Amino acid sequence: MIDINEIGATAFVIASIRALEDEKPEPLFSDPYAEWFSNERAQGAARQLDAVFPPSTTMVRFRTRYFNRFVERGIAAGARQIVLLGGGFDMRAHRYGSPDVAFFEVDQKAVLEFKRVVLERGGLVQPPSLLANYLDADVPGGLAELGFDPAAPTLIVWEGNTMYLPPESIMPFLNRLADAMSSFRIAFDYFAVDMQNREFETDADLERLEGVERAMGASFPTGFADLSVFEEETPLTVAENGSFAGLADEFGQGEVVAAYPEDWRETLKLYRYCVLERT
Repeated sequence: MIDINEIGATAFVIASIRALEDEKPEPLFSDPYAEWFSNERAQGAARQLDAVFPPSTTMVRFRTRYFNRFVERGIAAGARQIVLLGGGFDMRAHRYGSPDVAFFEVDQKAVLEFKRVVLERGGLVQPPSLLANYLDADVPGGLAELGFDPAAPTLIVWEGNTMYLPPESIMPFLNRLADAMSSFRIAFDYFAVDMQNREFETDADLERLEGVERAMGASFPTGFADLSVFEEETPLTVAENGSFAGLADEFGQGEVVAAYPEDWRETLKLYRYCVLERT
């Protein structure tokens, strides 16, 4: 038996938000598998997020669309290996995988074993997976044993992770990847504020963030006010960077974001995406 309590509650909440997307007047994506990982408790947490700070669920929708695009563009540009790093119940392997595009997953044992059981009930097979805490594991080596080629150009989807990680663990982890992999692009989301010291411009911003933490049942210890730290402490370069709210017009949701109060819009500027590149 798998203890669901070992699985981060956030994975169920994000799945619940994605499962509701098809009910939107103008859906940003379609994830037919998300409901497989939704439950009443997670749906309640999603509703609480809406009550605490409605834009929080909007940003999850935007980030899902953004990472979908990252994968789609990467495949179109020739990527044939994609790693879902700490992806929880991410089902992109089954939505974008093909005989020409191999997906690999890396996550905690409890998460991936639970996911495997759910997929088997639905008649699907879990892609090659490294069951490990990626901060402690030899990720390239472990994946190589599953058929991954560390020398081949690779995309890494690192969605919904950095804000939960100990800040001192991130650069060493990225350097281990760079030491073993000669060519990859890694996309992640982050808070552009010093989360370590909770240095927000206004008390209202801090209160909203703490409300989101309570609704998610998790804390956010890490943020990056300046991305130059990645180029200074790793051999990676910043290839792309921006706020999710800045994608509103492109995603046909400009009016939605424009309708938020000004202080909400300012808060949203702190939630951003970045792509680091090793070439």
